[in-house]
Amino acid sequence: MACGLAEPVDMQVAQDELEVSGRSHSPLLAGLTGRPLPSVSLPSTTGQYVDLTEIHRAILYFYPGAMWEPEGGYDNRVLDEAQHSAFADHWHDLLALNCLAFGVSGQAANQQSVIAAALGIGQPLLCDSDRHLARELGLPTFGMEGASWYCRLTLVVNNGAISQAFYPVMSVTRSPAQAVEWMRRQRWV
Repeated sequence: MACGLAEPVDMQVAQDELEVSGRSHSPLLAGLTGRPLPSVSLPSTTGQYVDLTEIHRAILYFYPGAMWEPEGGYDNRVLDEAQHSAFADHWHDLLALNCLAFGVSGQAANQQSVIAAALGIGQPLLCDSDRHLARELGLPTFGMEGASWYCRLTLVVNNGAISQAFYPVMSVTRSPAQAVEWMRRQRWV
């Protein structure tokens, strides 16, 4: 089982369905639009907690943060690092939109801090080791060796509520640009 779905996902078929339908998110996450972020404070790589109810405009990008790969092998540490770097590369685009970026995984905060320092990224990485957001929002996860990990997805938040959900993430390096393009089409300046 991959990413909290009853059956394995054929990623090319999923992408084709999204392109044909004109949607940017899977029906799995369609009910997220308009929902406020839950009242949760998560530890971050800055050493402080981030209260999600205080987020005005942000991108929350979810990644496994796992040492294991689910069936199909499309989630691993190399992809996590590429995703972090891609969001760091779009930092100026996000600032121009008055938007912050936060990476979210169940990985321990101390492990995330080591990765953030090694990559030299500026965006905080948040630790949701208890999968509060998965339970509160119904976000997709996958299980491996008795542990639960987030699937890759991107949430765009405005005024404390989810405005858009991108899932499945087809390209970790293209994901930030996809979110920025969507925000620009909304005329968020």
